[in-house]
Amino acid sequence: MVRRPGSESVFSTPPTEVCYGNVTDPDALTEACRGIAEVIHLVAVIRGGPRQFDAINRQGTANVVAAARGAGSVRRFVHLSAVGAANVPHQRYLHSKWAGEQEVVNCGIPYVIIRPSLIFGPGDEFTNAVAALVRSLPITPVIGSGNNRLQPIHVDDVARCVSLSLSGNIRGNRTVDIGGPDQLSYNEIVRVVSRVLGRRRLLVNVPLWKFRLPIALMELLTPRPPINSAMLQLITLRNVAGPDSVQQEFGFRPRSLAGNIDHVKTMTFGQAFRTNLGLG
Repeated sequence: MVRRPGSESVFSTPPTEVCYGNVTDPDALTEACRGIAEVIHLVAVIRGGPRQFDAINRQGTANVVAAARGAGSVRRFVHLSAVGAANVPHQRYLHSKWAGEQEVVNCGIPYVIIRPSLIFGPGDEFTNAVAALVRSLPITPVIGSGNNRLQPIHVDDVARCVSLSLSGNIRGNRTVDIGGPDQLSYNEIVRVVSRVLGRRRLLVNVPLWKFRLPIALMELLTPRPPINSAMLQLITLRNVAGPDSVQQEFGFRPRSLAGNIDHVKTMTFGQAFRTNLGLG
């Protein structure tokens, strides 16, 4: 299911069947779920603020759940959430992800909820945002201490976990946290990106509060700031799954961040400059 005709061109092998619509359109969802045995729900946003979080991350999930339940044929529902999703209203993004999970938990369809840590791969917002700073600035600013731990996992490995969930390797209703093989601090991630780019950069730690006003202004004035208020909340939180989480649950070892982010090498100075200005 894709939002606009032509969007399916991102697939190297075209899907056998395509539906058009989005998670705010119950009629389109009903049509998409007709005769379907298994549903994978991936849609979420981390941009747009509290109303958008609720409309997409919670209500959008509720709409997909309702369509799956109404189809009468769905026997498994796989939902992609996020490590740290919890009933914490002040963490608006994570709270909206938790609220979406509750729609799945209460849907009456056998489910697997997969909570990945930071996902990386070609086109991701995180490693490319870090690369933009490293590529274009002689000094790399770090929000806070930079010691908070993350467990980056490659997008292909997340997809493999989803696929294995569909094949029935996970029995019963489960919520599973997943992450890559390494728990890295933000400082270490910046150093990994710097090495891939062949740059040596001085890291300067900047207190969190000093970023709040500039980021709020960028959200007002630019179409796509490299970091927004929700991301600012998340970036200083510990965001890890258990050690060997993927191997224990799915039987394979995911790839590490180091050695698997060559996509950042394609970023030009001009692209990095535009990313830092929130222009794309």
